[in-house]
Amino acid sequence: MGFVLLFRVTSRCIIINGDKILVQFSRKGDFYRLPGGRIRADETLLQGLERELREELGIVKVDNAELYFVVESFYKRRSGIVHEIGFYFLCSPSSETQFIPKEDHLKIGWVDLDSLNSENFRPAVLASYLKKLHNGQERQKTPIYLVNIDIEE
Repeated sequence: MGFVLLFRVTSRCIIINGDKILVQFSRKGDFYRLPGGRIRADETLLQGLERELREELGIVKVDNAELYFVVESFYKRRSGIVHEIGFYFLCSPSSETQFIPKEDHLKIGWVDLDSLNSENFRPAVLASYLKKLHNGQERQKTPIYLVNIDIEE
């Protein structure tokens, strides 16, 4: 079998409330990621983010989305190596927004930002930056570009 490289573009939302961040749990429950997902070929990053959040959480509109991180990730899947470009937006949903999963397989919840680490968060490289963002240390004018490599030899 030959080497297969899959390319993906994702758009995800950073939603912080106090000391907690909204996360989506993996199917096995062994790690978290931010809400959002893959962008379709006919969508902009924000259109795809809105579609994903509408499908997953019933959030109709994303206001004040500000691009904070661009993460280039490499990781293994059964079908090959995935090269993913992830765009992470700081989002401020209205205070009336209820975060209720709309798809049966989704599990979401609020976790303490201090509990995020490279062992329980994907992409691992982003965990420490989210903590800094919450503490006011990462207020930048341009997005931060990060590389995450999770390919075991």
